[in-house]
Amino acid sequence: MSQAEMKPPRPVVEMLDVSITFGAVRALDGVSLRLLPGEVHALMGENGAGKSTLIKALTGVYTIDSGRVEIAGVETQFATPAAAQHAGISTVYQEVNLVPNLTVAENMLLGREPRRLNGIGPIDRRAMNRR
Repeated sequence: MSQAEMKPPRPVVEMLDVSITFGAVRALDGVSLRLLPGEVHALMGENGAGKSTLIKALTGVYTIDSGRVEIAGVETQFATPAAAQHAGISTVYQEVNLVPNLTVAENMLLGREPRRLNGIGPIDRRAMNRR
C-alpha cells in the first residue's frame, strides 16, 4: 500500500476550539488538542495558562462554553469525572495526595480497583498492575 493510500490514524481524543469562561475571565479561548493512538504527551505552560482547565473540560469537571470534544470520532461531553473514567479517560493531577503505604498502581486506581468475583471480591492485584 502506498503512502497516498494509507489513512491517517483517527484521533483517540480531539478537543476542537474549546472555550471556557469563569465570570469575566476567559480561561480557555479556542483551544484545540489532538491525541493520536500510541502518542505520549506532556501538557506544559506557565501557571494560569489553562492546562488544568483544559483537562478538567475533557474529564467532565467543567462544562465547556463552546467548541467540542470527540472521543474516537464521536462528539462527547462528560457530565462527571466518573463518566469520563467509565469511558477510559482518567487524570492523575500533579497535586494529587498520595497514600504513602500504597503502591503506584494502588494510588493510581484508588477507588477503581479491579476486583475478583464479579467486582465484589478481593482486589485483583495482577489486573491492577497490568492496567
